[in-house]
Amino acid sequence: MATPLRRIEKEFILGAARDEGIDLILMARSGEWPVRIQEIGPDSLILSHALPLRLLRLGEEYEFRLRWREQVLAFRARLQESNEARLRVAMPKDVFKNLGRRYGRRRPPKDFAATLSLGGDRYELSFPQAKEFDPVQEPEPSADFDPGDLRLLIHEFNERAAEVADEKVLSMYRGRLPEGQAEKAVARMGRILYLPSSFQGLPATDPYPEARIITRGMFADWLREEGVAYDLVEGEVLAFERGYRKTGIRSLLVLPILFQEYVVGCASLAVKDERRPDFDLSVLETFQQFTKVLAWSLKQNGYFRQEARKAKDYPTNVVDLSAGGILFATSSEELATALLAGAQTELSLRLEGRRIRAKGRVQRVYKDERICYYGIAFEDLEPEDFRFLYETLYGRELTDAQAANLPGIGVGGRA
Repeated sequence: MATPLRRIEKEFILGAARDEGIDLILMARSGEWPVRIQEIGPDSLILSHALPLRLLRLGEEYEFRLRWREQVLAFRARLQESNEARLRVAMPKDVFKNLGRRYGRRRPPKDFAATLSLGGDRYELSFPQAKEFDPVQEPEPSADFDPGDLRLLIHEFNERAAEVADEKVLSMYRGRLPEGQAEKAVARMGRILYLPSSFQGLPATDPYPEARIITRGMFADWLREEGVAYDLVEGEVLAFERGYRKTGIRSLLVLPILFQEYVVGCASLAVKDERRPDFDLSVLETFQQFTKVLAWSLKQNGYFRQEARKAKDYPTNVVDLSAGGILFATSSEELATALLAGAQTELSLRLEGRRIRAKGRVQRVYKDERICYYGIAFEDLEPEDFRFLYETLYGRELTDAQAANLPGIGVGGRA
C-alpha cells in the first residue's frame, strides 16, 4: 500500500532531485513528460519543462512520479503558473512511496532482444486518422445490436435512434471527408462529442475514467491546433455552442466509428422537440456500443478486405527491463498512435538463446521531444519462462515458495 514520506524525508528527496538533476515525470492528458526541479520555495516548486502549454491548465492538479534509490515515488501538485520554459506548482502535501512495483529494473543484457506485435491485421486506410487507437475486438453480446447482419444492424440503429432523437445520421468517410466542426473534432480526437444541453454547453469534465468525451478544454485545444488565435478561442467555443441553439438543437451526440487508429465514419443524433428528454449518459453508452459493433461488423463483412496491410512486428530499443515488464523507446509515429495506455500487445523476447513469448499491456507512456517511451507489463507469461527471466536478470534462484506467493506468474506482473 502507498504510504506518505515523513516531512523531513520528503524535503530531503525533493532537494536531492533538484541538486542531482533527476527527472520527474509529469502526467498530462494521455502522456507523460519529463520535468526537473529548478527551485524549491516554502510553498511551491519551480520546474523546467519542454511540454506544450496547451496540455496544461492553471489551477488543475497533476500527478508526478520520481525514481529514487530503486523506488518509485509519487505526488500530486496544483499548477499555479506556466510559461514556455518553467512551471510553478504548489508544494505537495504528501509524497508517497511503496507504490506496489514488484520487481527491480535492470539494463538489458547484451544478447537481449525484443519484438513487439500489435496483433491481428493492421491496415493502411484512406480515412481520417485519430489520435487514439481501437483494437476492434469482437464486442460483447448485445440485446440491442447484432453484428452478424450489416443491413439488419443499420436498421436496428435507425429504430433505436428514432426512439430518443429527432434527427439521426450515419455518415461513412469512404470517398468524403468529415464536415463541420463537430465531425472534424471527433475525427481528429477519436472521442465522442457530447452536448448534453446546448444551453449549458460542452462538458467541463469527462465522467468516464477511460476517457470517452471531448471536454470543453479539449475542444478549445483542437481549435488552437486548427489555427484559431489564442485570444479568439473562447469566442469560437461559445459560437459553436450557440450555433446549435440557433438551429433548434437542444442536445447532440456525435460518435466516432473507430477502426484501429482510423475514424471510418460517425453516428450523429440530435434532440429538437422540447417534449423529448436531453441525452443522458445511458443514451451515449448505448450508441457507443453500436459504433463498436458496427466497426466489428464492417471488418467481418470484408469492408477493409482490399486495403493494404501494415507491418505487424516492430523491433524495440529496450531501455531497461524487469521480471514484470520492459521499458522501450521508439520514434515510430505509427506506434505512437497505436500504443496508448491500456493497449494490449504481444511480445517476443530473446535472452541467452531462449525465445519467450508473452502478452503485454501498456502501463505508462511519456514523450521526450520526438521519442516516445513505453512501459509494458507482461501478462500470461508461462511459469517456466518467468522463472528463467527472473533468475537470469537477478542472478538468484526463484524458490518454489517465492513462486507460490507471486500472483503475477501466468497472469501478469507490474513493469
